Amino acid sequence: MKNTLFFLMLIIGIGISNAQIVVTQGISPVSGVQNVLLGSGVTISNIQYSGVANSFGTFTTGSTPTNLGLTNGIVMSSGLVSEAAGAVSDFASTSNGTGSDPQLAGLVTQDVEDAAVLEFDFIPLSDTVQFRYVFGSEEYPEFVGDSFNDAFGFFISGPNPF
Repeated sequence: MKNTLFFLMLIIGIGISNAQIVVTQGISPVSGVQNVLLGSGVTISNIQYSGVANSFGTFTTGSTPTNLGLTNGIVMSSGLVSEAAGAVSDFASTSNGTGSDPQLAGLVTQDVEDAAVLEFDFIPLSDTVQFRYVFGSEEYPEFVGDSFNDAFGFFISGPNPF
């Protein structure tokens, strides 16, 4: 069973209310997927990232509890991932100029800009695959229904994906 995961995130400076996270940018998407995202029981290949380098990184919460529900992972942003650890009151909105993504654009009515896209093929060694993720938005709830909003898409395709 070979599936392709289209992991699309459009996050403008993730505003996390308990921002005790440490974000590391400059991590390659291949390293992030293989060393942070990937768990046991999965073979992975064809890792592709579309976006600027500073829009991809990893995070850890260390020993400080947060409201994320995760202690580490990858982080992707439509701005700079280094701004993700800022306080909620810190407005972080850095345009990276990467443009749109057709699948993500199909989910929303507004124009999609500054997309960060991670795609890879995977083969599970069992009949079950689980993904844990958190979508963060700096613009929620203040800008709901406005001319711009953050958007997120998690697309799985392949033979019998569900």
